[in-house]
This record gives sequence, C-alpha cells and structure tokens, in this order.
Amino acid sequence: MRRRAQYLSIYKRNAELSSVMFMNSLKLKIIIAALAIMSIVMTATTLRDIRATEEKMFETQKEKAELLSESITQGIMVLMLKNMQQDLQSMMEGLVKDSEELKEIRIFLPDTGTIVVSSKPKEIGTKIYPKDLEMLRSNLGLNAFLVEKSGEEYASKLTEIENQQACHTCHSPERKILGVLDVEVSLSEVYSSIAALKKEHFIDTLIGFIFMGGGFFLVIGLLINRPITSMVRTIQAIEKGDTTVRMEENMRNEFGLVARSFNSMLDSHEAAQKEIEHYHEEQMQRAAKLASLGEIISGIAHEIKNPLAGISCAVQVFQAEMSKDDSRRVVTREILNHIKRLDSTVKDLLNYAKPKPPRFFPCKVSDVMDKAVFFVYPEAKKHNVVIETDIQKDLNEVMMDPDQMEQVFLNLMINAVQAMPEGGKFSIEAQEMAKGEVQENIKAQIASEEVLRIEFTDTGKGIASEHMKNIFDPFFTRKAKGTGLGLAISQRIVEEHGGEIVVHSEVGKGSHFIIYLPVVTLTVTV
Repeated sequence: MRRRAQYLSIYKRNAELSSVMFMNSLKLKIIIAALAIMSIVMTATTLRDIRATEEKMFETQKEKAELLSESITQGIMVLMLKNMQQDLQSMMEGLVKDSEELKEIRIFLPDTGTIVVSSKPKEIGTKIYPKDLEMLRSNLGLNAFLVEKSGEEYASKLTEIENQQACHTCHSPERKILGVLDVEVSLSEVYSSIAALKKEHFIDTLIGFIFMGGGFFLVIGLLINRPITSMVRTIQAIEKGDTTVRMEENMRNEFGLVARSFNSMLDSHEAAQKEIEHYHEEQMQRAAKLASLGEIISGIAHEIKNPLAGISCAVQVFQAEMSKDDSRRVVTREILNHIKRLDSTVKDLLNYAKPKPPRFFPCKVSDVMDKAVFFVYPEAKKHNVVIETDIQKDLNEVMMDPDQMEQVFLNLMINAVQAMPEGGKFSIEAQEMAKGEVQENIKAQIASEEVLRIEFTDTGKGIASEHMKNIFDPFFTRKAKGTGLGLAISQRIVEEHGGEIVVHSEVGKGSHFIIYLPVVTLTVTV
C-alpha cells in the first residue's frame, strides 16, 4: 500500500508538471494567439456579412412595399374608372387576408389625416396620429421607409392618388390629390430570417474554429513542436554528459539553421575542451616535474649550504691571519665574493623549493617601498639610473608580509636597473582605485572592490615578444648571471597575497611591471 501511494504521488506530480509545461509551452501560446486572431477576423467578417444581409433583406421588403403600392394603386384606379368604388374596401381586406407579409392598407386624406378606406374597417373615419401624419407627409413621394408601431417594425410606402381627368366625373377638378395610399409590409419574417442566419453563422464559426484549432494543433505539432522537442532532448542528453549527440540538420528552415549552428558550436566547444584538457595535462606534468625538481633542488641546496658556510668561515679565518699588505688578500676577498653569490643563489633555490608561508601585518606600502629603494639606490646611481617615485598620499594600510613584499620590490627594481646598463629613468607609481577602473584583465581571486596598483616602469632594453610568455617560468633568464627564479618567486608571493602581477614590454622602449593587491583586512597570523 505504501509503495502504491508513492507511485500515485509520483504519477500525480508528473501529471502536474506535464500540465504546467503544456500550459507554458510555446505550442499552446502560438495556437491560442492564432485562434484569437482568427476568431477576431471571423467574428468581424461574420458581423459584416450579417449586417449586409440585413440591409439587403430590408431593401427587399422596401422594394416589395413599393411594388405592392404600385400594383394596388393601379387596381384602385381601375375600380374608380369602372365606378366600382364600393369594391375598394373588399379588395383591400382581401389582399391583406391573402398575404402574410402585407399587414395593412389604407387611404387617408392628406389635409386632415382622416382614414377613408382601410383593410381594418374599424379605422375608417378615424384620424391617424399627428406624429404619424407629420412623418408620413415628410416621406410622401419618397421611397419606402421603415416605421415602428406597437413594438413591431414595418416597411411603409406612401403613394399619392392623383385626381386625373377620368376622375373628374366623380371628383371636383380643383382637388389635385384625392388621397394617400399607405401600404405597410411586416418585417417579422425578416427578423426571423436574420435570427436563423445568425444562428447558422454562429454554428459555422464554431465549427470552423474547432477545425482550425485542430489544424493549427496538428500543423504546429509537426512543424514546430516536434523539432523543438527533438532539440530539447538533445540538449538534455548533453547536460547529462553525452557530448556525442547532435541535432538533426536535414530541415531546410530556421530549425535546420539553428541545429547546424548549435552542432558547430558544440564541435568548437568539444575541440576547445580537448585543448584545455591537453593543456591541463601538460601543466600537471610540468607541475609534477617542478615538484620533483624542487625536492632535488632543496636537497642539493642543503648539501651545499652547510659546506659553503664552513668554507666561508675558514677563508675569513685565513684572511684574518694575513697582514694588511699581504697580496693574497685580493684572492681571499674574491673567494668570499663568490661564496656570497653562491649563498644568495642557494637561498633563492630554497625559497622557491620550500617557500615560507607569508606572515601578514598591516603595513604601508610607502614604508616597504622606501626600504627597497634605499638598498637599490647605490646600484642605480652607479649605472646612472634616475629613480622617481609617485606614491599616492593617504594610502590605506594593506595586510602583507613586509619582508616578502620587499623581496618582490627589490627583484623588480634590480631587474629594471640591470636592463639599463647605460643609464635611464626608472619610475614607481602607487595608487588606489576601484576594481572596475582597472584596465587589466586581472584574476577573479582579487575579491576586494578596492585595489592597490603599483607600477614599475623602466626605459631599458625591453623584453622580446617571444620571451613574454616564459618570463615567470622558473630558471628562465636571458642574463649571463642569475638563476631565473626572481620573477617566479615574485609572482608566487604576489599571488599568495591575493594579488596579480602583469607585464607589458616593448623592445627598445622599456617594460612596465604592474602589481595589483587587494585592499582588504586579513587575519593576522603569528
């Protein structure tokens, strides 16, 4: 029972999901929009047809009233010429009795409105209403018109009975109009026909609406819904990890174009993914090699460092026992200089192989920079290099390891001085800015909104474009002396501080090294 309840719950949830998807589907929206447009068009067309039919029916009844009026006028004239006026009343009653549409025939005097002959004998001698008399007089001699009486409409025609010469035997020649013939034709059958017509049109519209809805549903299902469903299934398969599937490209329409573009994009993505995987594999192999190399370097450096310290002590003792005029002092001094250079190289190797974790303190960049400039200044003066600093005032303190960051500054300054053996200009700028103002494509690891930008610019030889991609690689150097670890160590230190270092250079014009550091408060580690 519990499993059955679970099945029912899943079935109900899937049914609700399917219902929601159907209600929000493009197919249903297109069908509803198309049917709405068609219904508006069909309704407008139907109403226009019904109105035109109504007008035609009304005109037909008016023409019928005119024809009847003309025919009755001729009959009256014949009866009057035969001196059979007594049969006029019988003729009118008979005509109304024999016709379902002809409702009333009467003759009244135009001056007083007194009814002298009528298909309804009770009206004889009475007068038509003044309002009717006014309306009848205004329409006298015109075509048939529509009139409403007691909630029912009629088509009425007024015809003057002229006093012709043949009538002078019975009527005075002074009277030009003997009477007015009023013929009224009922419109009840017209309205019945119109009601039936509206019903037929409504049924036809409903049937057409149903057929068009079914047709739209079928056509859209074949031309739109089926291709979209196929595309969605392909995309879902790709989302599940099957990148081998492709959309059908055999359709010669917009869906075919979309499918071809999507497949092309997928092929490009797959090629890029393979390239990234290949590059990642190369980087992993390179990292593994560097890790192994680091272990080897660390061991070798330790093996060299202790004996080197012993040799340095021995040479210093040996030098201390010499007199000031001893010629061998030049040799011992040169030995100590080489030992010092080797010791510096070993320290670089150890710093790269087993770097110390940074110890962060709130520091002012200007203080760290001043110390670095103080150490580099003698070497710069020796090579006729002018150092200019432009550090923005009131810079916020930055959480950093001052010793490691000083090492970074020293590396960049020494490289700049060495790149200008014949002298030049070396400038240092530091300023704070919003991350959005930074022109460089810095990494997302710089999470702070405020960024400290430090730029080192020299007018030296510059770096060749083919070497730009390798300058941060360990042991890469174009100098006769050096380990090629300075920039690699500097990059590692900057990245450990959550920053980024970039370089722009042009041969013959100099180089620009830019350091970006986040202006954030870090946890102080002791």
